[in-house]
Amino acid sequence: MIRRKTVRLSETLRLFWKDNPELYHKMLEARVQRLWSELFGPSIAQYTTNMYVKNRILYVSMTSSVVRSELMAMRKRIVITLNNHAGSDVIDDVMIR
Repeated sequence: MIRRKTVRLSETLRLFWKDNPELYHKMLEARVQRLWSELFGPSIAQYTTNMYVKNRILYVSMTSSVVRSELMAMRKRIVITLNNHAGSDVIDDVMIR
C-alpha cells in the first residue's frame, strides 16, 4: 500500500495519547517510578523495597527507619520534584512506609 500523505511520528503519538488518556497516565506513573532511583540515587534506592502508584498517591516501602523519617519530612518537595521531572502532575502525595 502506497501512502501519499506522510505524518510525523510525534503527531501520531500525540493523537494516540489523546485517544487513550488512561494509557498516558499509566506511562507517566511508570516514569515516576523509574525517576525515583535516578533522582534520589543508589543510596536511597537500596533501602526501597516496594513502590506503586494508586489513586495518584505514590506508595514507597523502605527498610530503613532513618531514611523513612527523613523522606517523610520532605514529602512535598519529593512530589514537586517527581512531577517536574515527569513533565506532568502525576502524583498528589507520597506515602512512605
